[in-house]
Amino acid sequence: MNTAFDAGILERRYAFLDKCPSAILPGVITLPLGTLDERIEGVLHWREALLSGRLPDSGTWPKEPLDIPVRRALKAMGIAPFCRDQPELADAVLGDLIASFARQNTEVNSEVATRLRELEELERVRLTEVEAGQARREKRNPRSVKLDEKTLQKLRAAAELEIAKLERDADPLLLDAWSERVRAWKSIADVFGDLGEMLGRGWDLSQGVLKHTGWLDLLRLRDLVENLPQLRDIVRALGRLHATDTGESVAGQILTPVCRLEEERLHVTTPFVPAETRGIERSGEISRMLPVEASMLGHPKLRYLWHARRAERALLTYRVSGVDVLRVWNERETEAEIEGKHPRPERGPIIAVIDTSGSMHGLPEQVAKAIVLEAMRAAHTERRECFLFAYSGPGQVLEHELDLSPAGIGRLMTFLGLSFQGGNDEEGMMVKVVARLKEQEWRKADVIFVSDGEWPASRNLIRSVESVRDDGTRFHGVQIGNRGETGLHAICDPVHIFQDWVAVGGWQRR
Repeated sequence: MNTAFDAGILERRYAFLDKCPSAILPGVITLPLGTLDERIEGVLHWREALLSGRLPDSGTWPKEPLDIPVRRALKAMGIAPFCRDQPELADAVLGDLIASFARQNTEVNSEVATRLRELEELERVRLTEVEAGQARREKRNPRSVKLDEKTLQKLRAAAELEIAKLERDADPLLLDAWSERVRAWKSIADVFGDLGEMLGRGWDLSQGVLKHTGWLDLLRLRDLVENLPQLRDIVRALGRLHATDTGESVAGQILTPVCRLEEERLHVTTPFVPAETRGIERSGEISRMLPVEASMLGHPKLRYLWHARRAERALLTYRVSGVDVLRVWNERETEAEIEGKHPRPERGPIIAVIDTSGSMHGLPEQVAKAIVLEAMRAAHTERRECFLFAYSGPGQVLEHELDLSPAGIGRLMTFLGLSFQGGNDEEGMMVKVVARLKEQEWRKADVIFVSDGEWPASRNLIRSVESVRDDGTRFHGVQIGNRGETGLHAICDPVHIFQDWVAVGGWQRR
């Protein structure tokens, strides 16, 4: 008989632990629900179901009522479909589920213990009354009542049954942990289609949403698109920037009418130009106050009267006026120049050029990001390439090829997490854009240029644009805010201007 110690017996005994992902293994080991084998098997069953985009069938581990709050929370959020084929997300959810099971177990045990004490007390009272009645009949002193083990087991079973039948709500901690993220994924999926679906499954979340602060910007961009129907029109056009087979520009159908601005000079008489004195009037303007009014300020009593008259705008002041010249920009709508100078039956890539200078900070920044997001979605829908140039000062040009691959999503999230600030270097940026347009796969690309236009267009910049425009490239401008003729008008045709954006999101006209 061999009595030697087998060192591998422990390894073989607990080999089943290797099936459990290391991220959730500590929680499974310390979870006080059933045996370790049952816990591992139950957790793996939950993991398999989540990776299939569903919840496991009722009646499996853990037994009711411990699983009810968890199941109701998951059903209320609808998170299971986002876990499909996404191991990291499924393991993250499972970690919180295990913690929830532990909380529910503690809560249920506490409720059972409380109810068991109540039932024991009721049983003691009942037995005491029975013993007292029997003692009276037998004319003896009543004996003390003690519950036997069989009675205690019966009472415990009754307490557990009562607690199991109680109505239970969804686990609030589980809802707090995941509801916001799931709502964001659903909202984005509703608006952006395939892009929204990519946020929860199909790629490594360690490179994206769960570990990137930029994902929250997507929900704000969705709200921005909802509030700006004009933006929705133009971003839908980004996937159809080229001419159709008949030679008619589809982009022109959506982007027209394009605003053409003409300057007018108006001569307006105003009291804010002190060109001549026309008399005396009562007002609260200290700069036009008569000397007799100023003399009251030196008197200890009359100065109170001066303050009262100023508050009532009753000070004697000079009446002045003058003529001011106002520059007014009037919009003229035209469609003549839009209908394809260079019609092409073939649809090419999209290049988005985004001004990220300091003047674009605020709502213009969010609008620019929303356009990039929609350009990427449109390109993906039509299986076209999409490239992003985000520029500011000299040497500060961010270049990203955007697609719905894991790397493309990561690059998009990086861009959405940026804060716009810096200077302007349109010439340096355009050198890179022109170089990209001369590459074979980008030769038939159209450019969407988003900026507030607060920069001059130099001759070198214009020549760079003309060099590729002659080859058929179109530069579509989106000017954020009505600032008249800007540098954007010198290089883009058409230029679409959104004046009503100033009323959205608290952004005021500058």
